[in-house]
Amino acid sequence: MQTLFLIGQIVLGVYFIKAGLHHFTQLEGMAGYAASKHVPAPKLAVGVTGLMLLLGGVGVLFQFQLVWAYGLLIAFLVLAAFTMHRFWVEQDPNMKMANQVNFQKNLALAAALLMLLWLQA
Repeated sequence: MQTLFLIGQIVLGVYFIKAGLHHFTQLEGMAGYAASKHVPAPKLAVGVTGLMLLLGGVGVLFQFQLVWAYGLLIAFLVLAAFTMHRFWVEQDPNMKMANQVNFQKNLALAAALLMLLWLQA
């Protein structure tokens, strides 16, 4: 069972590290998308959220400062779900479906991280 946990830890950590790096390598495009969602200071917001993802992912990968790592990731996921993936306001059926999938994915990942956070207590 310990091996399965280690595999999950690596996959989860790398997933969030890659997402954080994507925020920086695609800063302009992501800032434009954030601006289209009426996020204030979109470039700064993308940079801050990229840092949240990187720090959280590194924490998960190396099992370091896990309360902070999980907290950063949970905060990002919930905020992103309710600001970036507001499927309930979409008119286009394809965008509505895509945003609903991403909204649910973010909340499911946040829930899984909450359970991992509980294991730390």
